[in-house]
Amino acid sequence: MFARRRGPEMRALLLVAILSLAACVQREGPSRPEGGDSACARNATHSVTWSNQTDADTISAHSEGPSCAQAVITFVIRNASGDPLWTFASTYYDLHTGGVPPPGITPPVVTVEEMQKFLDGTVNVTQMRSGQMPDWAEGAAGPADATRPLHYNTAYPRETYEALRASDRPLLCYAAAADATQCLIIDPASNSPAVIIAFGP
Repeated sequence: MFARRRGPEMRALLLVAILSLAACVQREGPSRPEGGDSACARNATHSVTWSNQTDADTISAHSEGPSCAQAVITFVIRNASGDPLWTFASTYYDLHTGGVPPPGITPPVVTVEEMQKFLDGTVNVTQMRSGQMPDWAEGAAGPADATRPLHYNTAYPRETYEALRASDRPLLCYAAAADATQCLIIDPASNSPAVIIAFGP
């Protein structure tokens, strides 16, 4: 008689324990590995007058990655209506140090405070006029400035480059790598942004 009474009681207790465990798992939800994609989610914004002389554009930089040292940086320019004018993405390592980490070398730890400072600097772009670009002398391979020992590159033919330089249009220049800068112009032929010149050591 005793064994028959204990059997149902034990089964009931076991059922309660199983249901309690299931409820606990549902409340906790799926586990998430430490240092997920949001471990270095940071943003910075800055307003500039560039594509439109009456309405300001907004530049934003966003970082995301399992760690700040492994983060990808996204750089976006939007007009006053919120339309994206230009996007650029690269790794924090390439923008800060250059290239990729050497094999077997672990990049130094980057804190979220350091990343925020980096993003704040990224959106603080340089503004200039196309008339300040270096001259492209006739017969030369490309633009050059004897006072600045830099390498200049442009995808435009000389005639178009010189015409845009003479038009003295506003430029927006941003860091495209640790030692490289790209300058954007609103191309009058397409009325959209384009890289008019890139330079670096």
